[in-house]
Amino acid sequence: MGLNRLFMVKHVESGAVDENVFIMTMGTKSGQYGYNANSGYYGEVTGNVTHDGRAVTLVILSYYGGWLDVAFKEEGVTSGSRNISLNITPLETGVTQSLAVGKTSWQGTATGFYTYVQRVPSNISSMFTAANVDKKFKVEIIFN
Repeated sequence: MGLNRLFMVKHVESGAVDENVFIMTMGTKSGQYGYNANSGYYGEVTGNVTHDGRAVTLVILSYYGGWLDVAFKEEGVTSGSRNISLNITPLETGVTQSLAVGKTSWQGTATGFYTYVQRVPSNISSMFTAANVDKKFKVEIIFN
């Protein structure tokens, strides 16, 4: 009798077990809140996320003036579109808020897949404020 399986999971700071999620530390620059690794460079993201066996990298999750920009790269994919939604959970409260983002289209190697959401619901926009800078949020991209 031997060990049949070895399970390895990522533990986040809250002590909860989470897989396939990003942990975003809220940043800010010029009135924008969230994370941006494309231009502006603010906030931080950790975590390993995959989709169909390919690594996914969060490029932008940033809120400004009623608009939420969302961009990500998918390893080896350089065209097309993806239909996604987001689950965003402040680690402080553990209350998940969902947002149907919709179609994201390939925009190029710097940005990857990109779209924006206009008229962001207040349960999401209220997370992207000065009061939450340096706080951590669990971000899950759901590919529909």
